[in-house]
Parts: sequence; C-alpha cells; structure tokens
Amino acid sequence: MRHNLVLIPTTRIEAFSDGVIAIIITIMVFELKFRNIPTNENLLPELAILLPKFLSYAVSFVMLAIMWVNHHQIFHQLKTTDRRLPWINIHLLFWMSLIPFGTNLVGENYKLNLTASIYGFIFFMCASSFTLMRGYISRKSLIHDNIETTSHQKIQGKNKIAMSLYFISAVSGFFSVYATYLLIIIVPLMYFLPEKINYLELNK
Repeated sequence: MRHNLVLIPTTRIEAFSDGVIAIIITIMVFELKFRNIPTNENLLPELAILLPKFLSYAVSFVMLAIMWVNHHQIFHQLKTTDRRLPWINIHLLFWMSLIPFGTNLVGENYKLNLTASIYGFIFFMCASSFTLMRGYISRKSLIHDNIETTSHQKIQGKNKIAMSLYFISAVSGFFSVYATYLLIIIVPLMYFLPEKINYLELNK
C-alpha cells in the first residue's frame, strides 16, 4: 500500500498560487512611482527617468504571465497530487516572489553587471523550478493517462532550453548587461504560442 499518496485537490494549490502571483504583480506596480510634477514641461523628463523602471516592469509582467499560463497548464494535466508536489510548488513561488526585487533592481541600476546577473539568475531559478515540477509529476505518474508522452516531452524540452538561456544570461551579465537583457527578452518568444497537448482516446 502506498502511504505517501494524498489526494489533495489541485484546485486548492492553484487558488493559492493565483493569489501569490496576483500579489507579486501588485508589488511590481507599486514600484512605478511618480514624484510630484508641478508643470507639463517637467512631465516628459520625469517619464524619461522612469523608462528603465517601466521597461523592466513590462518584461517581468510578460514573464509572470507566461509562468501563470504554464502553471495553469501543468495543473490542468494533473489527475492528482501528493505530499511533495505542494512543496515543489512553493519552491517555485518563492523564486517567482523575487521577481519584483529583480525588477526594481534593474529599474534603478540597470547598467550594473551584478544587477543584470541577479535578474537573469532569478529567471533561471524560476525556469529550473518549472522543469523540476514537470519532471516530478511525470516520474510520479500524476498526469492524466490520456496525455501523450511526446507532448509532455516537447514542453519539458522547451523548459530546459529556457533554463539554459537564463543560465547563460546570468553568467553573461558579468561581461555585458545588454547581452543578458537580450537573452531574457528572447526566451518569452518561445512561449507566446502554447504547446499543443495531444490527448489519447481512452479505452472504455
């Protein structure tokens, strides 16, 4: 008898995760602060100063949106959970919760090499956490039986590519901050078209 399997509703984990992600985005929005601007002439210079913050916010927002879609896709494929999966999910949420920190760091100090490396490293850990989660649910047979293995492997392969590019971006930050930012922007392009999930006909 398998004592480690606990039938925890996936909806409860999803609801908690959605709440955390919503808070993460809210924190990022709060960082877009304006000083008191007395005249119209002062507005454009102030917007120019705010541009790095807005760009880093836009990139991070897109990344969080992609992560939310991927997270939803993973849990849509689950037939059950176990005791370890919620902790793996919390591990993912921990790294996602650091995205506002990295976003603010880039907005304030985008030219610093260490800033770029930290930003890339946070995304690397997020991608690694997703790869860990998908690998775990596959090994533990938590995915619905009517999902083709090849579909899962394609998505996992895409996650590993993203993880590798983020790792390179973190390392390249010590040499070129712009190379880091370019790599970080390239990765989302792989995810704008969701991977098609092929379902097998279930034998009755």
